Amino acid sequence: MWNVCNMVWRIGDILAVPEQIEWCRNAGFDGVGVHASPGASGAWEGIEPTTCSAARRREVRNLLAGFAMCEVHAPFAINLTDASLDDGVRQLDPVLAFAGDIGAKVVTVHADLPAAGSGSVERWAEAMGTVNARAGSLGLRIGLEVLWSFEMVRAWRLAHVGVTLDVGHMYIIKDGKYLEPFGSIGDTVRHIGDALVHLHMHDVAEFDHMEIGTGRVDFRSLLDALQEIRYAHGMCLELNPDRVSPDGIRRSLAWLRTDFERRRG
Repeated sequence: MWNVCNMVWRIGDILAVPEQIEWCRNAGFDGVGVHASPGASGAWEGIEPTTCSAARRREVRNLLAGFAMCEVHAPFAINLTDASLDDGVRQLDPVLAFAGDIGAKVVTVHADLPAAGSGSVERWAEAMGTVNARAGSLGLRIGLEVLWSFEMVRAWRLAHVGVTLDVGHMYIIKDGKYLEPFGSIGDTVRHIGDALVHLHMHDVAEFDHMEIGTGRVDFRSLLDALQEIRYAHGMCLELNPDRVSPDGIRRSLAWLRTDFERRRG
């Protein structure tokens, strides 16, 4: 029904990105997510675009062969805001080039959008138009990971810029403040509509980035809404390796696939 990939930052004690990619293939995932940053030594690993050679990019592209999708997560240091917008768009360029080189389909970028009526709304529309053109030339979609102002993204009507909805963050950041106006995660999806281009999937209990089905996220509501809006893109498990074991990652995939099969039936 929907392609499910897994974010490769660390899986158990596995740190090397090539090993993580093969683990995901063997576990039956449809794809992977890769962080466009070096990570933290001994904790998690990504790939730094500015030091990644053409040969290494070809190697990664070959490792991804056979997967239905790949997400690139832009560095956490790139967070598009009113103050950082121009610099942030410039800093995205090597990330987008890297994503295009390895055959990724979506790039997730953190952003804090201005409120409706802000004087910077037109500047954002212009900047995102630039990003849209660059992404389109590389065969990419940009998913802005945002918690509010979804209607602004919808209003742009850009073919290659939309929303990456981080499901767990809607529940846990500021005690669910950003979920409250919609009432449910399903109604959030309905509000975003066809601007939704990607999802980060994790459950929330005392902490976030937990195993699917172990917390309070209403995944049934979420998946019902995805079906209603005819969502045609993918999703990525984003599970904390300190809280979720490799078996927990497999169980999360199985939980989703079981629900998908029920819907097909």
